[in-house]
Amino acid sequence: PGFSAETVRDVLKAGGTLPINQLLRCRVRYFTDGAVLGSKTYLEDVFHRHRQRFSEKRRTGPRTMIGGQWGDLCTARRLRLDVITPPTTC
Repeated sequence: PGFSAETVRDVLKAGGTLPINQLLRCRVRYFTDGAVLGSKTYLEDVFHRHRQRFSEKRRTGPRTMIGGQWGDLCTARRLRLDVITPPTTC
């Protein structure tokens, strides 16, 4: 039923992805630091409505989420470091 923090670290270190049921038991920075979370269509809409808040070089709104099997979810910010932190207890 559970999984160990060591297993999560090993999967992420190897460049693998975690299923959504395991991801939701970890600390996921996308939920706090991703700025906006939603579908590609939703992120494009947010991007165009708030264009002034983004760099002039940026051409699209959605950024894919790494480290898990997120389906169609995207965020407004591309996070790269410590995106998923295993729980201390499982």
